[in-house]
Amino acid sequence: MQSTARVVIVGGGSLGVNLMYHLTKEGWTDVLLIEKGELTSGSTWHAAGLCPNFNGNHTLSKIHEYTIKLYDEIIPRETGLPSTFHRTGSLRVGYTEVEEQWFRNIISRSRNVGCEMRFISREEAKEVNPLMNFDNARCILYTPNDGHIDPTSIVMPLGQLARENGAQVSRFNRVIDINLLPSGEYEVITEKGTVIAEHVVNAGGCFAPEIGKMVGVHIPIVNLEHQYLVTDDHPEVAKLAREMPVTRDSWAASYIRQEGNGFLIGPYETSGAKPWALEGMDWDFDRGLFPGDLVRIMPFLERCMELVPGFSEVGIRTIINGAITHTPDDNFLVGPAKGLRNFWNLCGASIGIAQGGIGKYLAQWIVHGQTELNMASLDSRRFDTWADKNYCITRAIESYERMYSFGAPNDNRPHGRPMRVSPMHALLGQKGAVHVVNTGYEKPSWFTTDEVRGETHNWAHSEAHAAVAEECAAVQNACGIADLSGTAKFVVKGPDAFAFLDKLSCNKLPAKDGRITLTLFHSENGGIMAEQTISRIAEDHFILMGAIGSQVKDYQWMEWHKEGYDVTIEDITESWGGLLLTGPKAREILQEHLDEDEDISNAGFPWLSCRMIQVDSAQVFAMRVSYAGELGWELHMPTWQVLSIYESLFHSGAALGLRDFGGLAMNSMRMEKMYRAYGHEFTEEISGAEACMDRFMDTSREFIGVENIRQRQQGELEMVNAYLVFDDDVPAECFGNEAVWANGEVTGLTTGGAFGHRIGKSLAFAYVKPEHNTAGQQVMVETSLGERKAHIEMMPAYDPKNERLRV
Repeated sequence: MQSTARVVIVGGGSLGVNLMYHLTKEGWTDVLLIEKGELTSGSTWHAAGLCPNFNGNHTLSKIHEYTIKLYDEIIPRETGLPSTFHRTGSLRVGYTEVEEQWFRNIISRSRNVGCEMRFISREEAKEVNPLMNFDNARCILYTPNDGHIDPTSIVMPLGQLARENGAQVSRFNRVIDINLLPSGEYEVITEKGTVIAEHVVNAGGCFAPEIGKMVGVHIPIVNLEHQYLVTDDHPEVAKLAREMPVTRDSWAASYIRQEGNGFLIGPYETSGAKPWALEGMDWDFDRGLFPGDLVRIMPFLERCMELVPGFSEVGIRTIINGAITHTPDDNFLVGPAKGLRNFWNLCGASIGIAQGGIGKYLAQWIVHGQTELNMASLDSRRFDTWADKNYCITRAIESYERMYSFGAPNDNRPHGRPMRVSPMHALLGQKGAVHVVNTGYEKPSWFTTDEVRGETHNWAHSEAHAAVAEECAAVQNACGIADLSGTAKFVVKGPDAFAFLDKLSCNKLPAKDGRITLTLFHSENGGIMAEQTISRIAEDHFILMGAIGSQVKDYQWMEWHKEGYDVTIEDITESWGGLLLTGPKAREILQEHLDEDEDISNAGFPWLSCRMIQVDSAQVFAMRVSYAGELGWELHMPTWQVLSIYESLFHSGAALGLRDFGGLAMNSMRMEKMYRAYGHEFTEEISGAEACMDRFMDTSREFIGVENIRQRQQGELEMVNAYLVFDDDVPAECFGNEAVWANGEVTGLTTGGAFGHRIGKSLAFAYVKPEHNTAGQQVMVETSLGERKAHIEMMPAYDPKNERLRV
């Protein structure tokens, strides 16, 4: 075995082999894959091999689409062998209104993916799958290019192609330990020798947590047993002119497909899911299966017999019961590991065969520093040690048991919560706050009222719509207060603090103490890596605030780039909380709690300024900004002070109309102000140029990514961020990735939207072709309730001159 390698991949399942192949396609051939057994060991070999295009996550949809192309076109072309992909098509069967709305949303998202997807009638479904009963179906989605494949038939050719390109494979060789060397390289110790590697990838599947422990990396994965069975032959199956499509049914919570001349049926039981190996994996486990447990899945098999009468007429030939990995949100773990450089995760896939094409995008990430896709939903750093064992088990079971359940934007599941809470959590809950979770952090979404006590699952306006309208009205006409504790917060100090941040920031840093700048951090290739609000306390002291979802990633980005600078970076996210006090009466309410000589007039405390002030007896870091677009201050302080200051402000402000408001109202108001947001309009596959953030970028300076941005600004952009104002009253908003049409063609996709309660119109951001981003351009958006008409505006729909902010 070789003694050095540029990249060592630990694990020879579908994902590891895919990555090995794609690294060689990117030009990196000094790649060694180490597998403790045979390739496809673990869970790959026994997978049912389903490859669906139906997916509510745009990034995963692109990965699935590419994966099918890889299996059905690229591998046959490069090997000269016929395709082994069964292009049977697939059906997704729903029974409720919310499922129909969800399916419409999925169809809209598919327009920018490239896969064919459409509704078909019960009669049409019967034509493509004559052995199934669709009488009770409300909606049926058809994707004709879906199918399934034998895992071995694609893993082995990919491995051979990678070897022909220069990669090496060491089988039946367990990795015993991994050590980080002072040089930054990794010492990978195996049963057959030691390899020194520049990069290591954890593609260990079921063993990924054990691999992670070798270098102190937390891998939030749980194994669950999943069963499918294969029946004896049925004469009606043998008579079919073409292979029956893979059918997924929400009532039976099962997938049903043809296997030879029989049926293959796999239920995802909606209760009683069974985790496995909770105390860790046994290294001797290899290509193992569990005894069949038909009792556990019998209720779902009985439903399948009603849907497919022929299933009840044949015997069971084989029961496959194997381990499948699940993460807390059932998206797999991809990308850099927290706290390390050049150690990568590629694990946690519950349907890894369908997602094998992720190897292409991780290869791009490793080689070029970013990918052509937005990887935020898969980035392994979205979890941290707060995702402990009990949380992972609870959420993995939930994900498994809801595999074929409906999707809805207000589906607010309670499993495993709360994990991360602000000091305000209990009190706001008592006051009617409906919390939602972001990266484990509980955030108030909206507040119940005497009239609105809850909401039903819906893609249209729910009952909460009226309550959110009241919250927005209070902010507009009096004052609102919101919990901002769930914000990532960092302190950067040191003699080189200004030079360090100046190198990261695309915008000029504040020139004076007590001033604030909004900026983006870019990669060398121009992708947006972070959005930060930077407050200058002194030239050697700055406070940064960004999205809670990128807390670990943002900290790591700064750590990776501080070499050569005398700076310290402190993450104070958990130790500081915060409040937003905003609205026309915000100054009046705040002034009651300040010393008489504390000047917070517009002249004494202008917009985009900051300083320490004493609120009652507390020292508070106050920032004259408001994401809601009204007069206001963000008030940040140690967590133990937040509750007291909140109650004090509310005590004096209630008589002036002070009211709690949550994230839905905040999103509504930021959309009205044309404020873009990280994770929506700002993502890694685009730059500030496409995001139309030119006024926040000073390209006369040198900063990371500036040369790439200059090139983009001088060339032709493929897409730009547009601001959509809707011209109809259809009660359905945009949630991101819905198709946008202009002049009869698909021009792009939305990044999100909301109803603007202060202006009485729906709003959205979208990335569209530059020729369509003109004032007044008419567009159509496909939503969960059908087509909606909108036009493009170039200025904010609410207070375009910022007069309400600067009073």
